[in-house]
Amino acid sequence: ATQKCRKQVNHLNINCAQGDNMSISCLTTTHPLESLTVKLRRTSQNKDILIYPDISPASEHQRWSVKKDAENVTLDLKDIRLSDDGLYDCQVYKDQDCLNVIRFNLK
Repeated sequence: ATQKCRKQVNHLNINCAQGDNMSISCLTTTHPLESLTVKLRRTSQNKDILIYPDISPASEHQRWSVKKDAENVTLDLKDIRLSDDGLYDCQVYKDQDCLNVIRFNLK
């Protein structure tokens, strides 16, 4: 089991309209994406939405994806819905170490 992320959390407020796409940078790193674990947790509902690369998300969450562009690990959400409102944590791990946490509020 991975340890709890206790890093200082960056808090972002993201205002989106329905049908928009958005992208959040979770980490800047030289590590290859394959060596990282990215966990997206919906804090307001206390459940994991996406764990990259271990778990293929439930169909309702296939709009979320993780990619790495140059040194930037980003979390993408497409076709935003009103039901996506809430508080989320994007946690990035390397092995058992927590590298970063981004907390964001989608509204």
